[in-house]
Amino acid sequence: MTFVSCREDRHASGVDACATPQALRDSVAAMLSLATDAFPRQAGLRLARLDTPLGTMVAGCDDSRLHLLEFADRRILPEQVRRLYRACDGDLGFGHHPLTDRLERQLSEYFEGRRDRFGLPLALHGTLFTRDVWAALITLPAGTTISYGQLAKRMGRSQAVRAVARANGANQISIVIPCHRVTATDGALTGYGGGLWRKRWLIDHEAKFFPIQGAQA
Repeated sequence: MTFVSCREDRHASGVDACATPQALRDSVAAMLSLATDAFPRQAGLRLARLDTPLGTMVAGCDDSRLHLLEFADRRILPEQVRRLYRACDGDLGFGHHPLTDRLERQLSEYFEGRRDRFGLPLALHGTLFTRDVWAALITLPAGTTISYGQLAKRMGRSQAVRAVARANGANQISIVIPCHRVTATDGALTGYGGGLWRKRWLIDHEAKFFPIQGAQA
């Protein structure tokens, strides 16, 4: 993937936005209070850093599903990593599975304006309601936006707008599960943990490359 330098990332915290693979290992070890050599060499679930126009992302894949795709500077990343570590009983390490390479290719196509949806098997770590919200998000076409209230109504849960908003914010597979397409009722950009500047960038990017979809879902 050839993109702008990740030094343009505006919110360097958590994992260094321009981390090397070793820096990623060091940071994750600190998150888990482990020695850097405590991770299995051929772990089932592997973390890798990916460069994007919006800064470094951290992906977590096993041999069959994508578990995590998050911006490296998100404050919630340490908790997401700890949750994954518990979920896989410590079988967490570093490197690429074939699925990681597939994700990287599809992200490249998305950022180049050649892909408007992703075809990846996902592992959704959440409650039944949360997973239902994420499933609804996946159906939103690129180039569209929808309000939290509209999304709740579409799910048949019109009285659960706040719960829908919380589930949207708990998404741990950014971009692929497009929580950035949800806005306030008046269209204002709110509630994006990766930073509102990224949300605006993603919405503008999709409006530019996928305008045929229309303005609203």
